[in-house]
Amino acid sequence: MLHKILVANRGEIAIRVIAAATELGILTVAVYSEEQDQSHCQLANEVVRLQNTLCFLDPKAIIDAAKSVNATAIHPGYGFLSESIELANQCKKAGIIFIGPSPDCIAAVGDKVSARQVAQSIDVPIIPGTFNSISHPEQVYNFANQFGYPVMLKARDGGGGRGIRLVHSRADVPDALERVLNESPSHQVFIEKAMVGENVKHIEVQVLGDTHGNIIHLFERDCSIQRRYQKIIELAPCLCLPTELRKEICEAAVRLAQHVGYDSAGTVEFLVVDNAKFYFMEVNPRIQVEHTISEQITQIDLVQAQIRIALFRETLLELGLVQLNFNNNNLVSIQARIVAENPLKGHALSVGKIVRVQFPQGHGVRVDTWIHPQCIVLPSFDSLLAKIIVTGQSYEDALSKLTRALRSTHIEGIETNIQFLIALLSDKSFFANQFSQVHIHSLENSMDRIIQAMKQYKPLISYTNDAKTATDTVSSNVQFKPGDAFNLQLDDSTTYSFQIESISTNNFPHDFSANIQTTFSKQPITVRLNRKSGGGGLHRKINPRVQTEIGSPITGKLVEINVKQGDIVAVGQALFVISAMKMETVVKSSRAGTVKEITAVENDLIEEGDLIIEFKKDESKL
Repeated sequence: MLHKILVANRGEIAIRVIAAATELGILTVAVYSEEQDQSHCQLANEVVRLQNTLCFLDPKAIIDAAKSVNATAIHPGYGFLSESIELANQCKKAGIIFIGPSPDCIAAVGDKVSARQVAQSIDVPIIPGTFNSISHPEQVYNFANQFGYPVMLKARDGGGGRGIRLVHSRADVPDALERVLNESPSHQVFIEKAMVGENVKHIEVQVLGDTHGNIIHLFERDCSIQRRYQKIIELAPCLCLPTELRKEICEAAVRLAQHVGYDSAGTVEFLVVDNAKFYFMEVNPRIQVEHTISEQITQIDLVQAQIRIALFRETLLELGLVQLNFNNNNLVSIQARIVAENPLKGHALSVGKIVRVQFPQGHGVRVDTWIHPQCIVLPSFDSLLAKIIVTGQSYEDALSKLTRALRSTHIEGIETNIQFLIALLSDKSFFANQFSQVHIHSLENSMDRIIQAMKQYKPLISYTNDAKTATDTVSSNVQFKPGDAFNLQLDDSTTYSFQIESISTNNFPHDFSANIQTTFSKQPITVRLNRKSGGGGLHRKINPRVQTEIGSPITGKLVEINVKQGDIVAVGQALFVISAMKMETVVKSSRAGTVKEITAVENDLIEEGDLIIEFKKDESKL
């Protein structure tokens, strides 16, 4: 049978799946929803446009897209519908192969509460928590009365750091619960006792099962370097784990997978306390962002294994994968995630057009990415731009490779966390002694120090003028110079004249700064033109000196406005909610006053600094 796989995803993971399938001689279909987001489509045999971005989360839309091109299989990647029982079941009904675990497996472990029940039933240690969904603050209060604060509120179907809040006190419960409920697709939340000690690591085990009841593990990964429960840097294997504890954790992961008849690639996640005890957290029944480092140390293509198990019903033995003959080749692999975020502004999302890109090369260096010059980073999707993966003969070798690789990485047009990563790698409190000092709150506890340190690190790359000309494929032919003069006429009425006096930035249309003489001002004025990011509407920027103007602190979608014109607002009252990367930020008022005007509407795409609410000036100091 000639197979054709529709990849129900975008970005680097779509490219990863398309490449794996192509190497197996299988036809591929890419999907996209926006003209500005087609980088992942270039290598596919066919392309289907979805009606809108929400279709990535709509099983029926994905099935319809697959049927329209006679696809025989669907690979969901990660995120979106990768853990959707509905998609897996609809695939089965439509006679389309779902490349992932069976619906029964997803039902058993895709839901975090169900997975806890499975773990408990086979005596895998679990963290104290609820086995039913909760929706009222009173339920959180009762749990905290029994186990104490802090507690974790988690979406049953969350992931990637989304749908999770650490709650330290009773006063924080209502708002935290509301946010987690909103970030949960099913609006179901459960509670766990928070593990917040300084010796708590996040360790996960890569498992792989076939449809004949065989399970193996591909060793563990240390994912303890996190910010807001989103992984930043991952290491495989975890070199500081005691041998016996590593064996127990891996055996527990395999035992759990065997219990549910797991039949694809997946990850079993644990918290390890004091390098002595471990507790089950959850199962991710899909390929993970960090699957790359397990691939590197084992030299196994996990995505191809997924495809061969699902499409051709191959056994692990036929794939040459037998646990007894399996080892990590004494290799060490580290992955760093490059994201479109500005660490100097609270890791705010940065969107816009990529102007220039250069990635590292060299032995033991792998780059998984979707970006290239002229592509657009939109606020609609995850902020991940690229994964830099290095593999060495030792921990020190891998660390040296990663440092060099990051300093050889250059992205222009948007803000990124590259310099932050370089500063982090240079901090010995994290990376000395083979990661042994790293715990799940290490990064957040050291954030101020890392932010200060990042300012001193510069990339190894320095472009010459010739290199700029050769690589800057989106630069304009328009070049202004001092002395250029122009007339500006508005509405067929008054005409204004201005002349450029001096130029500080001459990169039109992306960025232009100059001092100009005008006919409407006796003194020279400074002007700056910045190209707006894709998708943003026309919203005036706030004037930082005008305290009655309230703007968005981040770029994202305005999902909720909590006040209306004429409302009297108190200090600390919620004004509006911005959603970026599927996480919500509540903007609260820093002053009391009366709402004069609301300048945006719900579902607007908002840029950082856009004016949202204006207070009446005469009441701004109430």
